[in-house]
Parts: sequence; C-alpha cells; structure tokens
Amino acid sequence: MSTKVKPPELSKSKEFQKFKEVLGSAKRVLISTHMLPDGDGLGAEAALFHYMKRARKACRVYNPDPLPKRYRFLDPKKNILLGPGEVELWDTCDLWVIVDTNDPRRLGKLWGELSLRAKKIVFLDHHPEIQGASAITYPPHAMIVSDVNSSSIGEMLYKVFNELEFAKINKDVALGLYVSVMTDTNSFRYSRTTPLAHQIAGEMIEHEVNPEEVYQAIYSSKELSHLQLLGHMLQNVKTSHHGKIAWLEMSLELRKKHQASADDTQSFLNLLLLLKDAEVVCLFREEDDNQIRVSIKSKGKIVINRVAMELGGGGHDFAAGLAIAAPLDKTVDAVIKRIETLVTSFEKFGK
Repeated sequence: MSTKVKPPELSKSKEFQKFKEVLGSAKRVLISTHMLPDGDGLGAEAALFHYMKRARKACRVYNPDPLPKRYRFLDPKKNILLGPGEVELWDTCDLWVIVDTNDPRRLGKLWGELSLRAKKIVFLDHHPEIQGASAITYPPHAMIVSDVNSSSIGEMLYKVFNELEFAKINKDVALGLYVSVMTDTNSFRYSRTTPLAHQIAGEMIEHEVNPEEVYQAIYSSKELSHLQLLGHMLQNVKTSHHGKIAWLEMSLELRKKHQASADDTQSFLNLLLLLKDAEVVCLFREEDDNQIRVSIKSKGKIVINRVAMELGGGGHDFAAGLAIAAPLDKTVDAVIKRIETLVTSFEKFGK
C-alpha cells in the first residue's frame, strides 16, 4: 500500500523562519516573477495570490512582461496576473515576493522601480546559487528562501503552505500549484521530478483541477503560422561535428514573419531532445529588444548551468538560460564553443 510523501521541512532554516515572520506581519504583499514568464512562475504567482487573499492579505501581482495568451486561463477576468501599465501600484509595500528566480536582472525595469519601495524583499526560488563573475550582491532588506530539491516553485509553495497553515488550499490555489508543477517538470518527465511532485498533482486533481483542460490550454495553443515556423526551424537544425550538440537559430525577422511571440516558440527546443546523439541542445532567439535569448537543455548527463553563469545567466543543472546583447552569429559562436569544451571534458573525464 502506498503512503503519502511527507513534505520536507523548511521550518528548520533561518531564512524560512524570517520569511514566515515577515509574511505573517505583512499587510500589503506584492508578487512578481521573471521576464518572459513561464508556467512555473505564473502558476506559482496565481497560487500564492489566491492563498494570500484567503489569508486576508492585500495582494497584487506585477510582472515585467504581459501574461502570455496560453496562460490566460489562470486569470480569466484579467485582473490578477498583470504586466507593465496594467496595475496600480502602492507607494510602498510591506513585502515583495519574487518567485522562480534569484537574479534581480531577470526582473528588468521592475527591480529599479520597486526594490526601494518594498520594506522587505524575498526571492522564493529553487535554482542553484549564482556563482562566478555573474554573482549577485543583494540589498540588506532582501533575502533568498531557496529549496533546490523542489522540482518547481509550485512544489516549494506546497511545502510552504503546509508550514504556514494560514489558509486552506481551494480550487484557485490548486490550479496554480498544478500548472507550476506540471510545466516545470515537463509533464513529469525531467529527472528532477520528485515523488512529491506526483503527489501534489494528485491532490490538486482532488481539488477539481482538470488535467486535460490544463494541458490543452497550455500546449494546444499554436497557430498554423507557428507550426510553419517550427517546420522551417527543424529543416535548419545545426549540429556539432560529433552530433553531441544541436541547436536552432531564430532571427527576429523570421519570428515576426510568422507572427510568433517569444512564448509561442518556447516548446521548440524540446523537440531537439528527440535526437538520439544530442546530449545538449540550444535555442538562440533574437528578442524584441534585439538581445539574443539562449535556452540550453541537457539530457541529464552534462551539467550546463555553469556555461550560462559564465555568460551572465543561470538556471538548473540540466536546464539553463541567458541573454546577450550581441549579434546572433557571434552569440551562437561563443556559446557553442563553450559547450563543446564542456562536452569534450565530460567525454574525457566524466565531468
């Protein structure tokens, strides 16, 4: 007979105790996630917002980018997951909770706009600490509450809610948690998927979350032009000479031609993981601000976040990213050379 997984305790950490104290006394709570928000960050925001409202807190969400179309089901009334120019901010807030990143640079203009208007700042994150040349210095009123063993922010929040017991999980909270856990485990396929992630999914379904509706809303959201763009990209896949690295290059002109937003192309990279010889895959995408956004994924043998950190980014061991203000061809050349060195080292030394 199977038994429920007991959520690991966060309460033993000093950071969590401080977070619990600040959250308990805060009357105004602001929530944000990183630029180009994904299902993990948005689902976590939705869950935390509804949980805080049930705990009778004044709560608002403010993101550096608008809500992508495929996640609008999380905010059907269009009054919660708001972006630039869509929310009336307080002059000050007691607590600013930033989910799914430990890097202020990924907040864009929001960091400069809000970091001094919040009495306390908490980064609620599950990524490894940023190291090397890109290491971050945080202001004294900011802290990081991190749990790298959580498969997603949704899983981390589930643990937090179990510790806090401020309110009960309802359907709105459950939907956010489910979206976070499901998307950041790639539908429970990544190696970092935990037994608790599956348990959370099951419990959220008990709270009337419909798995098929969620999946269809997120992944059956492509226009014909987006599939035509994907077809073009797959016809132009590039690989290193040994086939261990594969990548896609997407110019802004090409993306605009097919009327695709950056979010519309997020899933393209996963298809390269189908290549039997490729161990590391990349997507190089020119953004609206002409920066090159680089997404890197590994099949689970080669740790690639060190490459992202070297170039000012970060992420998980086997899924990371960065952004560079440089031409597409030069960015591709610089990143692929670093990854080739990494792959060569792994083949020689196993690390």
